[in-house]
Amino acid sequence: MKKVLIYPGAFNPPHYGHISTVELVLKKQSFDEVWIIPSGKRDDKVIETSYEDRRNLGNIFVEFLKPKIGVPVKLVTDELDDLDGKFTHEILGKIKSQQGIEVTQLIGLDGMMNLYQKLRDSSAFETEKYTVVRRFGYETPESFFHNRNIVMIDGSQQDISSTQIRNMIHCGDDNYKKLVPEKIADYIKNHSLYLN
Repeated sequence: MKKVLIYPGAFNPPHYGHISTVELVLKKQSFDEVWIIPSGKRDDKVIETSYEDRRNLGNIFVEFLKPKIGVPVKLVTDELDDLDGKFTHEILGKIKSQQGIEVTQLIGLDGMMNLYQKLRDSSAFETEKYTVVRRFGYETPESFFHNRNIVMIDGSQQDISSTQIRNMIHCGDDNYKKLVPEKIADYIKNHSLYLN
């Protein structure tokens, strides 16, 4: 059975916070592969960046991550490729149903709390596995500590958000380049992303 860590998210853009999160988890847990899954259609936010740009940013992100983590990593673009606009949970369900893999979903505490509100009465919290990264400013619900399928990990010191980076770019603050790998910064600049 192949143990796969799936990391879904907007990654708009990917940044050092995402990278340090994967590195942190792999120091605490063992996985055979990491799958990065940029989200397509979302019911909690509108992503205005084109699927093509997000796919390209994802490829750059994965290439940057590969030599850093010591296990195979791949970009899963099912959501970006799906013309019908499937939601993240639909794509994740398809991935989790594959034979021969044991899937653990990597998610931030804020995202897990949102997911918990939606799914707390379903079997997902009894059968699916989650690695939850604590984030500053969010209190961990007591119920998470009693669920054997939820592993809690303290977050990294790099409190970076993609929203913060997009706002910096929009305001002309070039310091965003310190928060993303160089090739991602180059792509953002060359394709005039996040200026509006």
